[in-house]
This record gives sequence, structure tokens and C-alpha cells, in this order.
Amino acid sequence: MAEISKITLPSGNTYDIKDATARQMISGGVSFIVAWDGTGTPAASNIPKGVVAGGVTGTLEAANAQAGAFYLVKSASTPSSETLDIYDEYVVVGSTTKSWEKIGDTQLNLSDVVTGVSLTKQTDVVLGEATTFTGVNPTITVTPSTTYLGATASGTAVGANGTAAAITGFGTHTTDTFVKSVTAETNKNLVTTTITGTNGTESVSKVTKATSKLVTTTVPNVTSAGSASTWNFAMGSGDAAETLIISGANSTAPTLGTAKTVATGSVSSSGTGSDVLSGLTISDKTVAKVASDATTVATGATSTTGTGDAVVTGVTIGSSAAAITALGTPTTANALTGVKVTSQPTIALASNSSSATGRVQVATGISSATATGTGVTVGTNDKVTVLKNTTDVSVTKGNA
Repeated sequence: MAEISKITLPSGNTYDIKDATARQMISGGVSFIVAWDGTGTPAASNIPKGVVAGGVTGTLEAANAQAGAFYLVKSASTPSSETLDIYDEYVVVGSTTKSWEKIGDTQLNLSDVVTGVSLTKQTDVVLGEATTFTGVNPTITVTPSTTYLGATASGTAVGANGTAAAITGFGTHTTDTFVKSVTAETNKNLVTTTITGTNGTESVSKVTKATSKLVTTTVPNVTSAGSASTWNFAMGSGDAAETLIISGANSTAPTLGTAKTVATGSVSSSGTGSDVLSGLTISDKTVAKVASDATTVATGATSTTGTGDAVVTGVTIGSSAAAITALGTPTTANALTGVKVTSQPTIALASNSSSATGRVQVATGISSATATGTGVTVGTNDKVTVLKNTTDVSVTKGNA
């Protein structure tokens, strides 16, 4: 199917309407180039610059590489058993500054891989964790050396800062009667009504109309736009096969009819068009302003069907009791104030050879101690064969 990729106008200018560069890159696809397959001597100009292959250092610049191509070079480290992974892969990266990048290889380092272990055993038999032991608790007899401690205290004195009167009783109090309970009658509510008041004043406007006429003018009346029969449209050839070429020009001038009268968009008292509203005169008047919300007020009456708050319409006095209104005259007596120890006691400890009232026997050391009946009995034997520290272990590693 034919395609239009450019348009050439009568001015001679040509305009692209497709991305020819992108189409060329897509049509090229991705390719793989074997720069050296491992046989013979490699050509340096085919090897990416700086890459050593078969003893030859490559000289192919990244800027000169084929776009979208992967360059394959025989790997020097391919394992002998591997038949599907034998090349190192290089591609060009970067758009402005291009450089080579290695994206894959088949290197495999086996120098630290263990390939074999040999063991020269030296064993011995020991008791395992399942072995049980039964211990015999010893009988210990201790004979302590003792003494008797006694304590004496002397020199304690107690004093006071002085004396003060303290209440020892109350006389006769004065009392009065108070109400203990009151029952209020609240079964009626305020009767309410709704009124709308005023909320200050506001200004209202008186509008006076002013009339003018549209201003008009005369413009040409085009009855024919002319002929376009001389325009030519053709596709190019060769490299311009996808270019639409437009040439030619109008050869017939427009035809003018009777002129038309139209409004210019402005107004004037001397205009010749229709009357239009050209202005308003507004004068302010002050009037009372009605409040935005109605107000609910009480009428002064009460009713069981009222819609206002509940109010107290009666009070019933309940029981009463006596309460103290004044204290009687108290009786007093002198009492000590600020009682304190004026002299701390002197305490003396003494060791005695015999017991007595107030003395405590304490141990001062061990006169003698003996232990009898000690021992350990082996129960179930769990013998386990183990490696001795003289056992020799040899490890064989792989080649790099």
C-alpha cells in the first residue's frame, strides 16, 4: 500500500508527516555478529577495541559498530563440557558518547570448590549424654563455738517545749430548724409564639433607564469566493515517491454584491440603528431591614401543652431537722507541746560466758566439723565412640 510521508506546498517548502529515522531503525532489527569463532588468527578490525582475543587486541571503534548488533568473541574460559555457552558478548552503549560494554561471559572459578575429602580416623570410647550417676549426700556434723551477748542503755532524757490549752469538751450549742426536702411542681411549660422583628436598616435602589441607538456601518457583501479549479495535487517520483505535491493558485476573484449595513458594537444618541439600553441611574433609599430569622418568645402564660421550657409553678415543703447555728463554750486543760528526746541513750554491748535475762547466744566460729557417707554411684552406661584430636582430615580442591 502506498504511503504519504511528506507534503510539498506551492511555496516550495516540504514537510515530513512520518518519522523516517525511526522507521529505518526498526526495519534494521537486532543482529548478532561473530567477531571471532576461536579458529585461526582473529582480525583486529573485527574485534571491539581493547578486547584481547587469540593474542590480538581489537581496534573496532564503538562509533563504527553496526547499530543494534551484538558482537560475539570466543571466550578463553569456556569449560570443555559446555557446548552452548562459548562466547563473550559485547554491545555499544550511549547515544552521544559511545563505548563498548561486555554484557556476558562463561568464566567459572573452581579453585575453592572442594572435590574430595579423606579421613584417617583415631577413635576412643567415652561416656555419652545418656549415662546416669547417683550421688550420696554426706552427713555433716558442725560444732560451733558460742558466746552470750548482752546490751545496756543509759543516759536517756525526755523534755517538752512548753504547755498549751487543749479542748476537753463542748458546752451547749445553739440550733435552728432547716428544710430537708422540697418538692417542686413542674408539670407546666411556658406558652410561646413566633414573631419576626427588624434588624437595623438597609439601602434599596431606584433604577432609571437611559436609551441610546446602535452605531452602524456599511461592509461589502461577497456573493462568490472565486474558483479553485486551477489547484493541482500530484505524488512525486523516485526519492519523493511518498511526497504529496500541491501547486497552482486561484484564477477567479471573489464577486461582490450589494453592501450590507451592520452594527459596529458601539452605541450613541446619534446612532442610526435600533434603540438599546445604554445606562441605568441608581439612587439609594433607606428602609427598615427585616431580620433573617423569626424569634420565639414567651407570652407570659403557662400550660401543660406549652412548647417553652418547664417552669416551677408550686413548691411543697417536706420534712425538716435541727442544725447547729453557733458552737457552745468549750472547756480546756493544759497539755505538753513539742515533746522530744533531749538526751540520746548510751548503749553498751558485752560478751558473757553464761546465759541470763536479756542475753542472746551467738556463734563466734566453728569448733569442729565432720562429713561422713559421701560417694557417687554410676547408673546406666552410655558408651560412645568418638574421634580423637589426632584424627587426620585431607581436603582436595578443584582447579581454577
